[in-house]
Amino acid sequence: MFDETTNALGDLVRTLANMDLSGAPILCIYLAICALICLEGFKIYKLVLYVAGFTFGFRYTHDYLWAIIPNDEILLMVEVAVGLILAVLSYKIYLAGLGMFVYQFARENLRDYFDGPMAIVTCIVVSVLIAFIATKANRLVIVVITAVVGGFSMVNVFIRLIPVFPVDLSFFPAASSIVWYVAKIFLSAAGVMVQDVRDPDGSASFLP
Repeated sequence: MFDETTNALGDLVRTLANMDLSGAPILCIYLAICALICLEGFKIYKLVLYVAGFTFGFRYTHDYLWAIIPNDEILLMVEVAVGLILAVLSYKIYLAGLGMFVYQFARENLRDYFDGPMAIVTCIVVSVLIAFIATKANRLVIVVITAVVGGFSMVNVFIRLIPVFPVDLSFFPAASSIVWYVAKIFLSAAGVMVQDVRDPDGSASFLP
């Protein structure tokens, strides 16, 4: 019994340390989360930044250390530790969380056009610029960023879902079709309209 439990825990650790996030159930959950961010991002922005910080730490720790740390248990502990540290940082330091959130979005959407050191530098510059603008107009930045990230991500996740969904969705346009770009813009605009960049009292706001 003990050996069976140990083996089961070992399998769980290996699964978590090398998590495959491409299955249909996970993508459906992602799709729902992206829709929530797109339409309600301003109301849940602290939670969004917290999750973005954890994801940033977990994801990039795995990308850069999986070949250096062959032990799955140690790798998982390092991934979770870095993820939690950056999650707390992003929650406590609003601009740091916003920067990590924008960086991940930029990296995901630039990879189809160019990659490498220049892409990393570009993403960092964009993140810093958005964070700077946020010091001047916080509600506007939060609403627009969450609407755009949520809208673009909904389409990206749906495209990834098409080939793995249990029902045949091959009748949808190819991933490179302009239809998807139109859908991204439409969903982003809808998110901005639903959230509304104006304060309820019509005055300017500065988020804590």
